[in-house]
Amino acid sequence: MKVLIVSDIHGGYQNIKKVINDNPNFDLLLILGDILFGGDNSLEISKLLNKYTSKIISVCGNCDSYTNNSLLDFFDDKLYVTVPIDGKLVFITHGHVYNKYNVPNLPYDVYIQGHTHVPIMEYSDKLYLNPGSITRPRGGSIKSYIFYEDGEFILKSVDENKIIKRITI
Repeated sequence: MKVLIVSDIHGGYQNIKKVINDNPNFDLLLILGDILFGGDNSLEISKLLNKYTSKIISVCGNCDSYTNNSLLDFFDDKLYVTVPIDGKLVFITHGHVYNKYNVPNLPYDVYIQGHTHVPIMEYSDKLYLNPGSITRPRGGSIKSYIFYEDGEFILKSVDENKIIKRITI
């Protein structure tokens, strides 16, 4: 299975378009919230992403309440979702309510959140991931996202589509 994991799009149409164009054969797109807020491209982003509605699983970010999410056919106001991927249970959330310090008491193998705009790939008791932001990186990081395939999570740069880091489950 090939999975794209993005967070904190914040209206960055060119960035989400580039991520999709650089990875055209994905099976699933996980969007970790904050999709439209912060940009003037809500209509363009919704037209692009709505083409992939059957492949998208999303969670609600803290800024999603400020925008017209009715443009997004796939939008879900859930704070978290668990998704089975290649025999592993993946917990996804934006990160403003649930985060690695406040995880609901649910089974999962991999924890993925956004919100901080800073990419992280680390093991504590389980695998913890944050794809960073594809539009507004923070903390000296670059625009980034995660691509998953064959048991490996790959952190990639948006602008150059280069591998930053890999981690295997």
